[in-house]
Amino acid sequence: MGIQNDIQNELEKANHINQLILDSVAEGIYGIDLQANVVFWNKAAENLTGYLITDFAYSNLHDLIHHTNKDGQHVPLTDCPVFHALTNGESMFIEDDIFWHKNGTSFPVEYTVKPMLEKGKHVGTVITFRDVTERKKTEQLLQEWEQLAFLAQMSAGIAHEIRNPLTSLKGFMQLIKSNKQWNEHYFDIMDMEFNRIESIIKELLTFSKPQLSDYKEVNIKELLDQVIVLMQPQAIMKNITIESLYESPFYRMECIEHQVKQVFINIVKNAIEAMHKSGKITIGLRKDQEEYEITVTDEGPGMTQETIDRLGEPFFTTKKEGTGLGLMVTNNIIKNQHQGSLQIKSEVNKGTQFIIRFPEKACLR
Repeated sequence: MGIQNDIQNELEKANHINQLILDSVAEGIYGIDLQANVVFWNKAAENLTGYLITDFAYSNLHDLIHHTNKDGQHVPLTDCPVFHALTNGESMFIEDDIFWHKNGTSFPVEYTVKPMLEKGKHVGTVITFRDVTERKKTEQLLQEWEQLAFLAQMSAGIAHEIRNPLTSLKGFMQLIKSNKQWNEHYFDIMDMEFNRIESIIKELLTFSKPQLSDYKEVNIKELLDQVIVLMQPQAIMKNITIESLYESPFYRMECIEHQVKQVFINIVKNAIEAMHKSGKITIGLRKDQEEYEITVTDEGPGMTQETIDRLGEPFFTTKKEGTGLGLMVTNNIIKNQHQGSLQIKSEVNKGTQFIIRFPEKACLR
């Protein structure tokens, strides 16, 4: 009897020490058995959610703390990552989700799910989670600062670029006023300056935020074919051939049609202008799972990594008559308005390749 008491005391002592360790951790930790019953729950988990372990005696843990996702949609138990990890004995990391507090409010979390093993046998799952509210606020603040810095840089560039033609226009107006003479050459130059101001404003207007109604399903292959037809005369004048390589004729994607078309025009136009002599531009299109990859490869002079790193900066350009806004607009359309990506690979004297990736459903989220 005394031995049993000693064993019992040792077990209670070990459990007490384990609970003290669990309660000293800042992250919320809970464990569930194979029947999804909560078997342990630390103080941080209580503080973060407001629930005591006794609250789970009569209520399902999932229905209390994880019934809705960050988009406001109900999460059935069968769609819950924790449920899948418990069923399959898997480990996983969820970076962006929400848990619910007992008072009815939600908070952003990230959590890890690890199988709980006893003598090599899967007996449950351990979930470690943390409230990332402050981190999200910091990220939002940094993003706002970056946007302000970008706007300041862009504003300075716009002021500089528009001031130059305005200065010329003002000078010609004063010249005409003082000499009382009409010179056709003056008007040609003034018209060019007005056109430059207009082109800058036109490209900046592309940054206006689209509406959900602007998105529709289009065939990306047909869009590329239209761009090739449009750019063919300019290519022929420089003895450049445009070759298309499509894996399939059917590529349906949800996007803003005129904007994606503008992306293709900008990049193909850049490729044509980059090539100083005859050659070939190859346009590739393929689908990888739920993502489309479009490549535009030229045989131009190529660029250094230093130049590539600066592409997309307002008013940085490798062209004599360029504004640098074209690629900046292209980046905005791909990344911000279609959740895609743009990669540039280049080698001096060997050519450049633009790699664009769009999700199949590139709708604004």
